[in-house]
Amino acid sequence: MTLFCSDVDGTLLDHRRTLSDRTVAAIRAVRSAGHAFVLCSSRMPASLEGLERLCGVEPTPLVAYNGGLVLRADRTVVTDVPIAPEDAREAYAVCSRLGLHASFFAGNEWYAWGPDEWTEREATITAVDPSPASAHVYVAGGRVDTHPPHKVMAMGDPALVDELEAALAGCPGLVTYRSKPTYLEIASAACSKGDGLRALAEELGVDLADTVFFGDNHNDVSAFAVAGTAVAVANAVDPALEAATVVTGHHREDGVAEYLEAWLARH
Repeated sequence: MTLFCSDVDGTLLDHRRTLSDRTVAAIRAVRSAGHAFVLCSSRMPASLEGLERLCGVEPTPLVAYNGGLVLRADRTVVTDVPIAPEDAREAYAVCSRLGLHASFFAGNEWYAWGPDEWTEREATITAVDPSPASAHVYVAGGRVDTHPPHKVMAMGDPALVDELEAALAGCPGLVTYRSKPTYLEIASAACSKGDGLRALAEELGVDLADTVFFGDNHNDVSAFAVAGTAVAVANAVDPALEAATVVTGHHREDGVAEYLEAWLARH
C-alpha cells in the first residue's frame, strides 16, 4: 500500500476553494486500488471532514493543525501536540496590544476574536462556524489552560502582522507560518507536517519510502524531507519547489489529480 498525503489550500483545492470533480475521481480511484489518501493541513478536523465528505467515502485518518493533531479514522488520537498555555497567552497578549484578530483553535473548537470580517472570511473558507465563546473568554476564563490550542491564527494589517511575527520570534516554544501577508499561523514548535506524516505512516504500517506528499508552501517542506516522494504543485513557493522530488501541475489545473492519474496508469 502506498500512502498519499496532501496539503489542502493552494495544493489540493481548485480556484473555488473546493475539490474539483477530477480530483475527487482521482482520490476515489487511488483508494479503490487499495491505497490510502489522507488530508494534511493547518485546518481544524471539522473543516477537513467537510472536504472528506465530498469524496463520498468512509472516514479516513486526518492530519490537522500542521501535524499537531493526528487522528485515526474513528477519530481516536494518534498524536496530540498543542501550544503550551503560557505561549498561547503570550500570543493573545501581543495580538491584543497590536489590535490584531486572533482565532484560537483547540481540537474541534474555534474561539474567534469576535464577529468581525476576519471571522466571516475564515468561516466561509473553512465551512465551519466559530464556538459561542470568544477568544477573550477562552483565555480569560482559563479554558486555554485546560484545553490549550493547537493553532492560533492572527489576521490583520500586514505591517501589524510583521510586528507580531517579530515579537513571537523570541518564543522558542512557538513556530509561525505566513500563509499570506495578512495571516500568521502560530503552532507549537514541537510539531510539523513531517512529524505528522511520520506518525501516520507508522500507525498505518507503511514504510516512509512508500509515502507520497503533495504541498505548496513553507510548512510542507518538513513533510517533503520525510516522504519517499515529495510532489510540489507548480504554484509552490521556491523552497518547496527546491525540496520537491517531482513538480506537477498548478493547483488551479488539478495538479494533484494529474499526478495520481499518471501514477495509477504506471502501477
